[in-house]
Amino acid sequence: MRTGFSAVEVPAGVRASWAVFDLAAGCAVAERRPAEVFRSASVVKVLMALDFLRGRVVEGRDREMVGAMLRASDDAAADEVWERGGRAEIVERMVRRAGLRETVPPPAGMPGWWGYTGMSAGDVVRVYRHAVAVPEGRFVLEQLGRMAERGADGFDQVFGIAEAGPSAVKQGWSGFEDVPDRRPAPAELGLGRPALHTTGVVDGKIVVVLTLHPEGTSAEAAAGCVTALAGAVMQVTGVGRGSSPDGQ
Repeated sequence: MRTGFSAVEVPAGVRASWAVFDLAAGCAVAERRPAEVFRSASVVKVLMALDFLRGRVVEGRDREMVGAMLRASDDAAADEVWERGGRAEIVERMVRRAGLRETVPPPAGMPGWWGYTGMSAGDVVRVYRHAVAVPEGRFVLEQLGRMAERGADGFDQVFGIAEAGPSAVKQGWSGFEDVPDRRPAPAELGLGRPALHTTGVVDGKIVVVLTLHPEGTSAEAAAGCVTALAGAVMQVTGVGRGSSPDGQ
């Protein structure tokens, strides 16, 4: 397994972690700090959808609600899924089902803030591997394959691995508001610093890049950084050139 690449340079002031998993080979082909925890932002919506869909036939309004949460990263839909699923209980159930290692619910004082769930790049890979293996994952991946160019809040979702062509993508963003959230929270969540993540399945590989940026970084600058990092990681692991045992 490759653990790092000299060709991929992380800009000063940016905290970054990534993982690439080859589904055909059944192994990781690249990892950088895969156990490091970040606030998940909207990436947790994949986990939430898998929990909501498990063991039930979802039709009508509920089906559209989950679809909007995945395709357009609709926060109102996520709020409802979070409440109906028991908030932190969703995370606890999925930790057990998907064998997650570093994932933790939002801090006790922020129970409604699903985006403050802590996740690692390694655990995001495990969530996607779970999605590939279970019946409910088919709907989730289909919706992610129809990602809207802009989120329900107007955020441009076309960055990172979404630049690579056909793929199932879930992006995450947090902290680009005019007034950063500086409430006390575990340091790894990076409150006060913008978070921008790009995750999904591209060309038979799960690709996850999680980042935190210096306070005041614009969404455009962060997206440019994440796109460059994701592009470099995908290039050196062979994403876009078909799966192979060593990713080269």
